[in-house]
Amino acid sequence: MKRLLLPLLLFPTLALAQPAPREVKVVQPAPATEAQRFSLPGRTEPWEAAQLATRATGVIRERRFDIGDAVKEGEVMALVDAPEIDHAVEAARAALEQALAKARNARQLAERAARLHGERAVSREEYESRSAGAEEFDAGVRQARADLARLEAQQGFATVKAPFAGVVAARNFDRGDHVRGDAGQTWLYQVVSLDPLRFSIHASPDVALQLSPESEAQIAFREFPGRAFSAKVARSSRVFDTASGTMRVELLVENAQGELPAGLTGTATFKLPPRKETYLIPTNALLIREGKPQVAIVEEGKVAFLEVLPGRNLGARVEVSSPRLGTESHVIINPNAMLRAGDAVTTAPREG
Repeated sequence: MKRLLLPLLLFPTLALAQPAPREVKVVQPAPATEAQRFSLPGRTEPWEAAQLATRATGVIRERRFDIGDAVKEGEVMALVDAPEIDHAVEAARAALEQALAKARNARQLAERAARLHGERAVSREEYESRSAGAEEFDAGVRQARADLARLEAQQGFATVKAPFAGVVAARNFDRGDHVRGDAGQTWLYQVVSLDPLRFSIHASPDVALQLSPESEAQIAFREFPGRAFSAKVARSSRVFDTASGTMRVELLVENAQGELPAGLTGTATFKLPPRKETYLIPTNALLIREGKPQVAIVEEGKVAFLEVLPGRNLGARVEVSSPRLGTESHVIINPNAMLRAGDAVTTAPREG
């Protein structure tokens, strides 16, 4: 045993000798600059849409518009004969006039009682009674005004007007039809505004998180071959649907000539710049460890592994994103499966 230990005691460096660091080939990532194209299906929708009904019970006297007709905001579209409401309005006006007359008389009596009370010609009780009577009749006037205003509002519902400029998309009645002004009343017209148009898409996270109100797209429709319609992002729901994993995004398409109808299916194509901190590396530098995409880099002569987000595969190169990656990083090409984090290595530039 002593003979075996003697060389180690005489030459201790032999016991501490370590294997020489292995050499690895590395490459420095290049910034990704090429814009990426994303194409998403979508559908045109009206800018505004409304179903028009009436709260007046009666018979349709006039129908001034039909399907496909253009209407202006505030334009009269239909008239309803509602004699019961008309009679109720007349009765309410008469009741208001009667209340006003009674109130004027009561106020005059109250003012007279006030003068006589000052002259001690009437009792205080008489004066207070006259004043209270005048206030009561004033309240009756306010009630009569409110009743008249309510009935006049109902009478106004007998005139169906366009809430905005648009096109009649559907009609649900004919002249002479009886309509009921209650909660069960069905709609009379459907009016839509088609300029501009909405174009709604459902974007996956890689697209939705890159879009902003300044993002533009070109929309193509099979029914308009060879043409593209410019659109701009207007808004998004800011929520990813838990079932589909997508976010609703709306674009606006100018449609002054009315060429595009609502409900038309098309494709919106975005040309988006690369994400921040996105780089190009050789495809064979990307590896999967523990089910996650990673790259191996050399930091201070030792191996480290970075988790990355892969992007487009461009054949010989692939896009990856990571905040710890940069153009000065040394990414290992074809990392050996035996490499471990912390292994000491030496680097050699990639050949070619």
